[in-house]
Amino acid sequence: MFRADLSAGAQQAVAQRGTPATLNLDDIFGDVMFTPDGDTVFLSEEQDVLNSGESQITTMASKPSADGRFVPVNKGGGLYTTQLTEREKPALVMGAAAPGVAQTQSVPYKKAPQERHHLQYAMPKKKSSRSGDRKMSEQQKHERRERNREHAKRSRIRKKFLLESLQQSVALLKEENEKLRGSIREHLGHDKAERLLAQNTGDDAPDAALIANSQGAANKVLDDPDFSFIKALQTAQQNFVVTDPSLPDNPIVYASQGFLNLTGYSLDQILGRNCRFLQGPETDPKAVERIRHAIEQGNDLSVCLLNYRVDGTTFWNQFFIAALRDASGNITNFVGVQCKVSDQYAASVTKEQEAAGDDSGDE
Repeated sequence: MFRADLSAGAQQAVAQRGTPATLNLDDIFGDVMFTPDGDTVFLSEEQDVLNSGESQITTMASKPSADGRFVPVNKGGGLYTTQLTEREKPALVMGAAAPGVAQTQSVPYKKAPQERHHLQYAMPKKKSSRSGDRKMSEQQKHERRERNREHAKRSRIRKKFLLESLQQSVALLKEENEKLRGSIREHLGHDKAERLLAQNTGDDAPDAALIANSQGAANKVLDDPDFSFIKALQTAQQNFVVTDPSLPDNPIVYASQGFLNLTGYSLDQILGRNCRFLQGPETDPKAVERIRHAIEQGNDLSVCLLNYRVDGTTFWNQFFIAALRDASGNITNFVGVQCKVSDQYAASVTKEQEAAGDDSGDE
């Protein structure tokens, strides 16, 4: 059995609670973090990394100044600069705070925006180079290859164990599916909502449509490999949204409670709107362009950028976006996962992003 390859904490949880259904992601992946490039880092073995977590929760993001000090970013203009209060208009990038702009009441976090069971990142403090590879002995290279194989094996084992748990958690997403249908009816009106739902759930609709019309269709949706990712996010209570590119302006069609807590918005404010309201005056346009390009190409992407909450406060977001596809390979939805990271981690990652962008521009 593969349980022996789990972490000590996971093995103890299995011994105490017995079945995969009673475990959470922290039990299984508690000693694992991901680099911005998607590689796995086992913290029990890799000590020289910069953890993305905050030592204490901040309400304003900061940037390093020329003298090395971290200076808070200017507050954004808040909800009333995004047009989210006007349903007939498209969402806008948040504007700057200015005289005459209605003030948005402060919206504190209802709970920690980034908890232990949420996706975590780590930035290696020392990056290996090709010159370093050349200096390694054959024995060292062999040991590194074996170590990489072991990491890959352990990652596969944990994913397999996770899937056992997810099979018993499908009901959670089915329940959210029904809530989404109800929310669409409430906010679009009965007639318009029924036309939209019929368009996505009729007999000719693909099985991988996000909104299922029947129990059988829901089972087919949830058995799709791409939707296993959604199930994992839902079960782990991650901060994420799902958008539908087949609708005008690629609007949000699902938002987790974690996302609402992180951003301060309510579901009725953002459902059916494009995600650009998270951007603001000091969001790096190059990072936004990378996201736009990934959506156009249907590629997965991880990028760190500055985002804005409903009240204009700011946070650094290690953002991951992935395309969900049907059996024919056509994109049906995009899922975006948000991870609030520390100022120090963001400074390190954005510096690497800028360097990578400069290198690609020189080619």
